[in-house]
Amino acid sequence: MFLQYFVWGIWLPMLGQQLGSNSLNLDPKLIGWIFTVYGFGSILGPFILGQLADRYFATEYVLAAAHFVGGLLLIGAAYLQTFWPIFWVLFLYCNLYMPTMALTNSISFRSLGESNQNFFPAIRVWGTIGWIAAGLFFGAYLEYQTLPFFQSIFDLVGLHGAFESLLTAWKTSVVPVLKQIFELPFVGEPHYRDCLRVSGFFSILYAIYCLTLPHTPPIPAKDTDPIDKRSAVIECLELMRFRSFAVLVVVAGLVGIMLAFYFACENFFLESIGVPPTQTGAYMTIGQIAEGVVMLLVPLSVTKLGYKTTMLIGAGAWAIRFGLSALGYPFWLMITTLALHGFAFGFFFVVAQMFVDRAASKDIKASAQGLLIFVVYGLGTVIGSILTGYVRRQFTTVVDGVAVENWRAIWMGPFLLTLFCMLIFGLLFKEEQIGEIRDETELQPELAPTAH
Repeated sequence: MFLQYFVWGIWLPMLGQQLGSNSLNLDPKLIGWIFTVYGFGSILGPFILGQLADRYFATEYVLAAAHFVGGLLLIGAAYLQTFWPIFWVLFLYCNLYMPTMALTNSISFRSLGESNQNFFPAIRVWGTIGWIAAGLFFGAYLEYQTLPFFQSIFDLVGLHGAFESLLTAWKTSVVPVLKQIFELPFVGEPHYRDCLRVSGFFSILYAIYCLTLPHTPPIPAKDTDPIDKRSAVIECLELMRFRSFAVLVVVAGLVGIMLAFYFACENFFLESIGVPPTQTGAYMTIGQIAEGVVMLLVPLSVTKLGYKTTMLIGAGAWAIRFGLSALGYPFWLMITTLALHGFAFGFFFVVAQMFVDRAASKDIKASAQGLLIFVVYGLGTVIGSILTGYVRRQFTTVVDGVAVENWRAIWMGPFLLTLFCMLIFGLLFKEEQIGEIRDETELQPELAPTAH
């Protein structure tokens, strides 16, 4: 799980700088189109790889193949110079990478077994740690002589003096060794394009590691039956006839639209309230750190409160976060709300993944997780990215030659959308229906945790 998100956390946050750097200098509109690839890659890819894992090949082999080929594509993309080749190579890569998030969930749940499902958040938290570590690692790699990324973090917590001592030791003991390495012709001085090269390298290492994961072959719905070669995707979509499952999928897709607002706007919003552009990344790690902490509380919440209440709390945290952001002040409160994003992500999406795994029969679990990736990171991201651009243009005015965004109006969109999601989910989702779903999919009728 660590490597799964470490690979993504290296290239995605830095891709904009690479595409806009002097070596490429792509138009911002073209850069925006390139950033849609992981959304489009979440539309078909999860169903194709899910079908392969549920019907034909062991999941760890599908993971290994996807990450190996994906790593080669990333390394190749680092040397491309024009829009269309970059777009199509990254499009192919995302069709391989995005489904692997569902496959890692599937293999984790399968290894844990039904009775130990509540341990999943303790595994998933390593994905969050991997994402944070990727940002720290690549930030240090790019500016290995001055470490400004780490300086931002130390300054954020008021430890500037400690950073100066660390930097002095770093320059005298580590930098001379690194300089010798960077003088090698196949390495070269750090550059933004290395977000693709380095990520590709770790993707290939991860592919090799995948071969050591627990053997997870396709299995039939019932132990006495042969594996059904019918489309796992079709069987997965048949779960939509159950109202609670359908409500969860639809609401997750709407939340995916809201997430697109957050990721597209948050950097600019932080700058508007006074955060230096070089420090926005450090501030946004507050959300990831909070996500990691909250992930450990998920099993307790699910056991005591149940799936429905836990997910409603997560959605409510997003509503509070967007509502407070619409106020735009005071500064300390705006920074504090970043933690609510991590809180909401852990309580809503991780619990949604747990519910989907429990609802799906064991022969379609990979495809069921893929369906969640499809609606959140596929449809949600694509629709949300388009809407975000439209909303920002509508609420941006030019004053004395400077673009000024009306953040109160911009944040009201995701705020109202989140309230709508909470209303629909609260009224229509019945977690008790999981027993009916499991009975019809011929699993043992082990009911979900219910509120005490």
